[in-house]
Amino acid sequence: MKQPLPRRVHATLRSRLLDGTLLPGTRLDYKQLAQELGVSTTPVREAVTQLASEGFVELVPRLGAVVRSLNQNTAAELFEVREAIETFAAFKAAERLSSRHLDLLKQQMGVMQRLLEGFEEAGQLSLESTALDEFLDADLAFHKTILLAARNTALARTVEESQVQSRIFFADLGIHELERLLMAYQQHTEIYNALEKRDGAAASEAMRRHIRTSLQLTLDHLENSVTV
Repeated sequence: MKQPLPRRVHATLRSRLLDGTLLPGTRLDYKQLAQELGVSTTPVREAVTQLASEGFVELVPRLGAVVRSLNQNTAAELFEVREAIETFAAFKAAERLSSRHLDLLKQQMGVMQRLLEGFEEAGQLSLESTALDEFLDADLAFHKTILLAARNTALARTVEESQVQSRIFFADLGIHELERLLMAYQQHTEIYNALEKRDGAAASEAMRRHIRTSLQLTLDHLENSVTV
């Protein structure tokens, strides 16, 4: 069954936000978007209004719709949501995950490991462009697999919104230091090991450390960006 037009426009715009085509701070021109998508401005406005209600876009008086930028307060709020819900998801996943979920987690970690080893061997200090996108996709998939393994649809839907927003906000950074990604991989390994042992408490605590580390690194980056 074909999706209603506003929903299709919403999905397209959201995809552009996710892949970094529409960067934080970008003003959304309704007429231009309508021409690009071959629709009238009405479904574009409806889609943008929905994106605003989801927190992806800010409606600014006299300026219009602007893709939200990340600041320290916004980052703290996003990561607080993730910590509260993903630690619980990790706890539940340890009880409920299947061997298929473990296989998926191992595959996703394998992608991250391959990329990191390749760049270490090349003596590079950061991942960029396609390699960075591939790493972040595997990272996001790792977290989503844990949400699916928790077998709670409402939980997965709530966290997906927070994760997608985080990915959109970070799209403009362009580069991630290899040291930071190595730390993320090591923390993913700790989470995986706890899940493999069906140790909910350990999985939850490992997830908490991972999210808090990511928040602190993000806050440090934002602070340095302001002072530079």
